[in-house]
Amino acid sequence: MQREEIQIGASYTCRVGRNAVVVRVAGASVDGGWQVETHTGRTMAIRDPERFVARVGGETGAAEAPAPATEPAPATPATPEAAVAITPAVVTEPTPAAPEAQSAGTGAEGGTMSLLDAAAHLLARAEGPMQCKDLVDQARAQGLWAPRRGGKTPDRTLYAAILREIVGKGDAARFRKAERGRFALRG
Repeated sequence: MQREEIQIGASYTCRVGRNAVVVRVAGASVDGGWQVETHTGRTMAIRDPERFVARVGGETGAAEAPAPATEPAPATPATPEAAVAITPAVVTEPTPAAPEAQSAGTGAEGGTMSLLDAAAHLLARAEGPMQCKDLVDQARAQGLWAPRRGGKTPDRTLYAAILREIVGKGDAARFRKAERGRFALRG
């Protein structure tokens, strides 16, 4: 964005590291930049106008029209209102997906169970011990599990998770190590 387009009291999407964050411009900074506030109440200084990506619709500042960025900040900033106005949009979108993710085991994407549960399911139907790579391949092929983030080594992650369960739960673990690199169900 251009320096002239940024107005005090208005809300913008701003680049912070690799993230895009909604901020409200609270005032002009002494160094020529702006003091901005996130929906969590954290304040920071933004010097480069190119970090502002786009203006967010609707005013979150004072009831009157926002002042240009070259003027001092309004006398009565609406900081608490701005935080309340921005917070519901951020909080309410992920909330409906959270109960589904907990009940399904893996979330909206992927299969219907975790990879560890899929391994236990496959080992229950297997004739003997299996390697983690084979377990991952069969879980994908049967639609029991699909990666959510596209990990490169899910077989190694499964291997570590099975060992973690064996060490952590001891005799109560679902798995046992049959031989090097191969696991079977306990019992």
